[in-house]
Formats: sequence, structure tokens, C-alpha cells
Amino acid sequence: MVMKQKRLFYLDVIRAVCAVIIVVYHFPLAISQPVDYFHAFANGSFGMIAVYCFFMVSGAALMHQYRDEDRLDLKNFYKKRFLSLYPLFWITYIMAFFWVVWQLREVYRIIPTWSIIWSVIGIDGWLVNLVPTFYMVGEWFLGSILMLYLAFPVLRVWYKKNRYLITAILFLASLALFYRNPFPVEMKQNPVVDMFYFLLGAWLEDMRRDFEAKRPKALKFVWICTALGMFLWIFVPVTNGVGQFGRELSFLIFSVNFYLFWIGAAKVLEKTRVTKNFLKRIAASSYGIFLTHHMAAQMITSHFYGADLSAREIVVMLLMTFALTWIWTIAIYKIQAYIKSFL
Repeated sequence: MVMKQKRLFYLDVIRAVCAVIIVVYHFPLAISQPVDYFHAFANGSFGMIAVYCFFMVSGAALMHQYRDEDRLDLKNFYKKRFLSLYPLFWITYIMAFFWVVWQLREVYRIIPTWSIIWSVIGIDGWLVNLVPTFYMVGEWFLGSILMLYLAFPVLRVWYKKNRYLITAILFLASLALFYRNPFPVEMKQNPVVDMFYFLLGAWLEDMRRDFEAKRPKALKFVWICTALGMFLWIFVPVTNGVGQFGRELSFLIFSVNFYLFWIGAAKVLEKTRVTKNFLKRIAASSYGIFLTHHMAAQMITSHFYGADLSAREIVVMLLMTFALTWIWTIAIYKIQAYIKSFL
């Protein structure tokens, strides 16, 4: 039997912030010409930071949830993961598929029909660089999360035996991949790198709990330091010309900085009930936002060219994209609830 753990509000804050960042990051990519001030800062993109923080949040949340369990009920665990991922994805994908067919007036002809199986099992985005797929709603993240969930029972055992050793092994393996990536998938899709960030989130949660119990004042100092780190990342270019290894290492450093900053910020944000409830609502819908925002952005921007738009018009379109993303997200959750009522 799973013992219910207290919900960690800071994880909700990070989920909500990262969901907003992902929408902002992908919005200019839907316009023919990227809009740099939405897409990148002095040392790189916030988009990758949000992705890695999502992996860290997943690791922290799962390790926290099952921290006190002697044995993991695999049947119940995988059932919950299945129901949390697949129904919303299938609903979103079907809606997006019909919208694309309506827009193009045809189904993709150059992709073999049997490739739809990769979309059904949710790994089409993860395989998009390896085989032809019907990749459509930015679901590469789903493939990576599926692999982490499949590996979680083993990772949990290793982590409980020696969290430092397993995290160090994955860290060194990730550094090797930062230096040279021989695989035909991007770094963010490499299972080794994803597992490292996943366990890093669990490790940071353990450290936070220890600090909060023994050295609570130190957390305030950490928050101040990470606020300074946020400023440096956004405004002071320090990673120019560092190459692939340096870029990935800087993403790692700033992902931890970003993560720790919002742990501290959550202490302030939870004091206001309205803010707390708003962030929890966004966090609870973050997976739906991740699935729907690509198509929402394309629907809003498909008839415009970025270079022809003023800054005011771009901001208005971004706000419209947020609104449509939220409407679509609410819709898929409503459809899911309606289907479940008949089961």
C-alpha cells in the first residue's frame, strides 16, 4: 500500500513556471522568423532549462511519493503512470491529426501507414530522427518520460542503496556524452542524460529536506545566490565560444541554479492563497499545456510572417497563444473526464 506523502508546493511552482516558459520558447518557432527576445538570452535558451527541470521535478516527485515504501507495487505504479500519460496524449493527438489533415487537405503520403504505431505508443517524437513517424504535437518529451517511468523501479532501488554512487555514475556518463555524442538523438532525448537529471531532482529534494530540518537559514542564502545566478545567465554572456561540452555543462549548472531559485521563491509565493491556488492549477495542467501549445501556436501564427510583425502584434499573438493553449488544455481534460465517466 502506498503511503501518501505531503505534496511539495515548490514542485508545483517549478512545473507552472516551466510550462509558461515552454509556451514562450516555442511561440516564435511557429513564426517563419524566430523572435530572439522570446527565444534566447545572453547564455542560451530558457527552453532547455525548462525541459531539464521537468525531468528533475519528475524525479523529485516520484522519489518523494514512494520514499517510505519497502516494495513498489509495480502493477499499481504502471497503471497510474499509464492513466496519467496516455489518455490525454491520445485525445490531443487525434484532435491535432484532424486539424492537420483539414489544413493540408491530405494525410502525409511519404510516411508509411504502419508508422502510426509509434504515435499510438507515444514514442514517435523520440524516434523522429531514426524512422519516419507521424510526430505532431511536440510529444518527444513523452517518449523520454516513458523510458524514465519504465526504469524507475530499478533506479529507485539503486538510489536507495547509494544515492551518491548512482548519481555520480550518471553524472560522469553525461559529461562523456556532453563531450561527444555518438547517438542520432539530441542530448535532451538521451536516456542516460535524462536519468541523470531525474535522479538529480531526487537528490536536490533530499538536500532541501536536510537543510530545512538542520540549517533553514542557509536556504535563504542559497536563494540570494541563485537570484544572482539568474541575473548573470540572462544578461552577462559568459558561455560564448565554449563548444558543445561547455554549452551542455552551462545548461546543467543553470538548471540547478534555476531549480534552487524557485525552491526559495515558493516560500514567498505560498503565503498568498490566490497565488498558491493559481500556480497549483497551472501545475496540475502542465502536461496538457505541454501537449497542446504547439498546435495552438501554429493555429494563431499560421497566416503571419514574423519579420512583418511589430513588437506589439507579436505580444498580442503570444497572449492569444496562451489563451488558446489554456482553452485547448481545459477541453482535453474535460473530454478525458467525460470518457472516464462511462468506464
